This record gives sequence, C-alpha cells and structure tokens, in this order.
Amino acid sequence: MNEEWVVVATKGHIKDLPPKSYGVDFKNQFEPEYEWLKGKKTVFSTIKTKAKNASIIYIASDPDREGEIIAKHCYDELIKLKKPIFRLRLKEISKEEVNRQIQIKAGLDLAEIESQIARRVVDRIFGFEVSPDLWKQLKISFLSAGRVQSTVLHWICERELEIQNFSKEIYYQLKLNGSVSNQSVVLDHQTKDKLNSKSIQKLLTETEILPEPTRLKEITLSKIKKKNIKRNPPQAFSTASLQETSFRVLGFDSKKTMKLAQMLFEGKQIGSGERIGLITYMRTDSTRVSDQKRELGEKYLNQYFPGLCSTQNATPKKQKKYSQDAHEAVIPTNANYSPDSISSYLSLEERKLYSLIWERFLVSLMKPELGEETVYEFEKNNHTFFHKNEFITDPGFKSFGKLEKKKLQKRLDWKLGDRFQYESYSVEEKQTEPPVRYTQGKLVQKMEDTGVGRPSTYGSILETLKTRKYIVEYHKSIGPTALGMKVNEYLFLNFHDMIGESFTKDLEEKLDQVTDKKESRVSLIQNFYEGLMFILRSPRKKTSFVSSQSNTKENVIGSEESKIKKSLSNQKEKKSNVTITIPSLNKQNICPVCKEGVVKTKLGKKGKTIYFCSRYPHCDYITYEL
Repeated sequence: MNEEWVVVATKGHIKDLPPKSYGVDFKNQFEPEYEWLKGKKTVFSTIKTKAKNASIIYIASDPDREGEIIAKHCYDELIKLKKPIFRLRLKEISKEEVNRQIQIKAGLDLAEIESQIARRVVDRIFGFEVSPDLWKQLKISFLSAGRVQSTVLHWICERELEIQNFSKEIYYQLKLNGSVSNQSVVLDHQTKDKLNSKSIQKLLTETEILPEPTRLKEITLSKIKKKNIKRNPPQAFSTASLQETSFRVLGFDSKKTMKLAQMLFEGKQIGSGERIGLITYMRTDSTRVSDQKRELGEKYLNQYFPGLCSTQNATPKKQKKYSQDAHEAVIPTNANYSPDSISSYLSLEERKLYSLIWERFLVSLMKPELGEETVYEFEKNNHTFFHKNEFITDPGFKSFGKLEKKKLQKRLDWKLGDRFQYESYSVEEKQTEPPVRYTQGKLVQKMEDTGVGRPSTYGSILETLKTRKYIVEYHKSIGPTALGMKVNEYLFLNFHDMIGESFTKDLEEKLDQVTDKKESRVSLIQNFYEGLMFILRSPRKKTSFVSSQSNTKENVIGSEESKIKKSLSNQKEKKSNVTITIPSLNKQNICPVCKEGVVKTKLGKKGKTIYFCSRYPHCDYITYEL
C-alpha cells in the first residue's frame, strides 16, 4: 500500500438502535435513535485521530444497504473535521477497481440509507410489539419474534408436520426382461398412476403374463420418439447458490462459507506483490458476469482447455424475479489465479472454497452438453412398455474436471416393427418417501427463490433461530424444537398477514422502491405499523396449547403439562435411569437433575426433539417429546 494512504477498519457497524429500549421516535416520523455499539466509540476515536491528519477521507464499507448505513454513521462523525469525504463501493478489491472508484468521487446513497433505515425500524417495531404478546400468550418471558425469521421458522415447522403426518404408500412397477435384435434389454411399463396390488394383478392378466408367463412370446416396436438434449452449464454463483453448494459439497455451514468468502474478498498478498482480492463481492443475488471478467475467463479456457469454451455470443441471462442485480456474481477477480497457482497462500479451507468458485465460474462459460434421447415404445393389449436410450454427442462442460464419470454409450438402431423377445418379468415393490427436512443450503436457496431476506441476512436468520432455541440441526438436517413449533403455531395463526411469504416478498419489493425513490420510508413504516396495531387490537385466535380443550394423541403440539402427565402414567411404578420430564424453561436452562450442567437439544431420527444434560454421561438426565 502506498505510504500516502492509511487504511483503518470500523470492524462492522459502529452504531445501532439501543438493545433494551425502543429506539424509534414515533412523534418524529419514526426517526431512529442510534447509539454507539459497545466498544465502538473507542475504536472510532482512534480512526478520527488518524483522519485529522488526512487531506481526503474515503469510506469503503461494503457496497450494500448495511455498508451504506455504516458509511452514513462514519460520515456523520467525520464531517465535523471539515475534510473532503467520498464513498468507495468496491465490488472487488483489486488495483483497477480501487482506482476506478477513486475517480468517481461518489457520495452517500441517501435512497439506499432510507431503505436500510426502513427495514431496521420495521423489524424493531415487529420485535418490540409482537414479542411481549408472545410472552403473554405462551407464558414464557424470554421469547422473541423476528419478522423474516418467523417466515423461515414456518417453512421448517410446516415441513416437520408433513413428515409427521406422512403415510407411506406401497406401489408396484412391472418390468419385462428380454432382447431386441439380440441385445438384452429391460422394458418398463408406462403408467400415470401408481399401481396397487389389485392393479398389478389386473395388468399381468391383461398383458397375458398370467396365468401362464410363457404365453407371452414377443411384442412389436410400434413407436419411436426422439428429442434433442441440450443441458446448459450452471450459472456462476449467487450468495444463495454458493452457500447451498458449499454446504452440500464441502460441508461448510452458511456462517463458515461467508467467513471464508470474506477472507477471499479481502484478498491475499501473492508472492512479493501487493495484496489482491481473489473474488468479487460475496453478497449478491445476481448470476451476471461482467464483460471484462467473461473475456478473462474465455481467454483462460481457450489457452488451457481448448474446445470447451462456448462459441455462442454471451447474452445476459434472465435474473431471478426477486434479484436486485446490484452486483455481479461471486466469481474470481482473475481466472489466471488458478487454485493450484495460489495454493501456498491459502489455508486448506480457503482453497476448497476458492476452487469451488473458480471452477463454477469457468464451467458457466463452457459449451452445453448435447445429445439425443430416444424412447422406444412397445404395445401389448392397450398397455405400453418402453425403453429409453440416451446418446451424448458432445459432453461439453461435463468433460471438465470430475463433473461426471464417463458412461459407456451405444446408439441403438432399432426400427419400427422390430420385435421384443420376451424372456421373463419382474414386479418391483416400492414405497413413497416422506418429505426430507431442509438443510441450511436448501433453506438459503428457498430464501433467494422466494425473495425472503437478502444475501447479507441469509446466514444470520438461521443463526438467530438457533440461538432462540426454535430450531436444531442434526446430521445436517434442520427441524423445529417443541418451543419452535409452539411459537410458529401462535405467530402464524395470529400474524400471518405480517409474516406470510407473500407479505414478506411484498415488503422486500417496497424496500427496493424506497431505494429507487419510488416509495417514501415514512409511509412504508406508517402502513406497516398501522397494520400491525390492527392485529394486536383484535381478539387472538386460540391455538392447541392455549385452548382449554383436551389434547388428542394426534395433536403434535400438545401442552407440555399433558405430555408430562402422560409420561408419568405410562411409567407407573417402573424403575428407570431415564428421567422423563420436560425441562423447565428457566433463563439459564439449568439441568433439573444435577443442577450443574445445562440442558441441550438435538433432533432425533423420528423428528422428536431430544433434551439432555451437557454433563452426559456423568449426569443421566435425558428427555424427549412424546
């Protein structure tokens, strides 16, 4: 770094709404009342001292809403020094980008700031108004409710109920074994409906397989259907797809992925040269690639992987409906920095994530996979049996690296009228599978697809739900705790209009309109506040756990008291080392047996929350939802 420059860090936000008071001036158009975060006044005092000796001040916080409000708070303090102040919005940390931003001499984005304030105030109003209502109804004084978190919690609870209410269905599939033109082949029976035991017996009779299987000698090929295959490569990473893929491939959770991505964005000193940012800004909902990065990537591919680069003109791909498209995709700043060439400057985990980003970027520029799919249909007594053959003419992007193992392929030259020589049949018994629980990656992907949350908040939403003990993660699957199920049922029953998926998406769109100066921050907050107050003044809808009606066996969210009574009545006088008691929800969550450990939770295999002492096996306290 040039000696004329001094770079100092705020280490995130320096001010925020107060944690224990409302912090919103309702008499002054919902004006936020910010205060210094703990320890940040001292940090900024050091920054201010150094700024006094500067001739020009540049504020280079992240180029998004959160970064803009940090810039605003810094500006408000530094403007007192009466120095020129400019805003740098670095989408990548490279010499070219820094110089370009310096030349722009930009100021604060006041509309972006208004949008961030609107979001923060709306969330504060929701939390401070709805949380006390939760305390009153559930009679648990430390519960809290977040607007976006409640939507995500509902997805998790809804999926859990689908799993618990799932009833497996047995069905059957008929296959014929034989040959065509001396080539062994298996034909599948074509059906729209799942066949039960009666249906499969009827099918076997109608196709003359029963009562004597050897009666069926041959079936004629009556139809050939062909279609071209074109599988395009995956697009470059957005924040959501990066987190989902990182979790699925590398096992990194959202928090870890973003922490590593931040390090790659901030960059490394390569060799004896200057510090270079390795990836573009990692909080984005866009998959767009700039022309400059595309040209660098194509040049690299043509040099090291000739024949793989797409020959089609680069046409901008349509972004997702709720994408702000403020930043380009998460891609390498320079494709020439291959993972192997810079591995010595990266930790093992940094290299794994960088390799994922680097390879995905190159793959997105490659040719599609091309081929032909042929379906051969054989008719027998109004029943159709088919054989599907796929022949790839050009593997395209799938020939890069280890994306797909090569399969032995053979193009079939069957013709209409050819005969299938029947040899035997088989009936496979199958069963429907229950829905699977969400993983972190799938939840983040759903947030992006539905416009709930923003790239900068995806990870914190899940962390907040964990901290509140509303959800637990077990073997990478996420499920609700009993407390989470209760909170969700009450909130969704009474505040659906405020936390429903459609409302959340609508609010995100209005926040975007504030950014585009098409909507007033004050009117947005006013409408939200009035809508929430209307709900709070209305009679509450009763839920299963506050209703005076007795709980049934099927009631998944029955009261804790009834569960305890049921458990005790089932035990009678049997002695056991296992304590069947729902843990008391005291503030410290102290183990009720040893009084030393704390009660922890995990998700059981059958979807039940298991509570156990942190001192296990020294303390044998364990309990679970019945």
